[in-house]
Amino acid sequence: MPNADIFTVTIDPAIPDYDADNTRLAGKASHTYDEHDLDCYASHQRDVYTLDDGMKCSSAYICNHYMTEDHPKEDPPKSIRKTKVSFSSMTVEVEQKVISTDKITLMDPYDAFHNIFDDINGPQCNSYPYSIGDSCTIKFDDCNFVDPEGYAANSTANALGSLLTESTGREISKNAKDWISGHNSRFGVTYNHRQFTYPQNGQVTIYTALSDNPESITPQSWLHYEIECQKSSFCGKACHGVASAALAIGKHPELPWVNTLGIIIGGVCTQCA
Repeated sequence: MPNADIFTVTIDPAIPDYDADNTRLAGKASHTYDEHDLDCYASHQRDVYTLDDGMKCSSAYICNHYMTEDHPKEDPPKSIRKTKVSFSSMTVEVEQKVISTDKITLMDPYDAFHNIFDDINGPQCNSYPYSIGDSCTIKFDDCNFVDPEGYAANSTANALGSLLTESTGREISKNAKDWISGHNSRFGVTYNHRQFTYPQNGQVTIYTALSDNPESITPQSWLHYEIECQKSSFCGKACHGVASAALAIGKHPELPWVNTLGIIIGGVCTQCA
């Protein structure tokens, strides 16, 4: 189980249902956070139990302390969800250059990161390279949306993608750099330029920890992106702004997908190599 509890049960399927005519237990069960055994008894009847996917069961074994006065000694520790966001301090400049009579069509960073929602394929990503500027692509190259805590893969993917898009994408969008070149061209041609500076790569990771040992975090789901350009990368300052934006958005629990992320503990800039 996600909280490290181990449940063990021993059942004799030959024992009939427990009732006034039959007081024989079908078996015993135990688990880590209970010093007393649980009594198990059979129940065979139509629709005795319904699974999460809607399937109905006609037989079940109920294990509890109903037949005794024993009670669990303590509640098991709860799982705490924490999300860490990290970016590379290596940056790349994604830009477009057009003749002044043409319109700049450079993809906004918000839309560049929004490509993740086209790339999600169940519990993983397709890792398709999406063009985001002149000779530059973004690729979501390492994804895992399988969540042992029971969160559906689509809700986990949506939460990770939304955090990356709403914080990182919007923060980079604020720092567009525009300029004109070619004023002194002998042919009288001028060019319009637009440029965005991105962290070359980044990752959002959901961890779980037990409430009684919050430092022992285990990665559960993650989303990593990489930007490749023909231009070389360089050590820049883009990381700090997007890291701060990711932390800030975690303080808005009214956003539905923030609940899936839990506590945002990151905003980490890795060192330039």
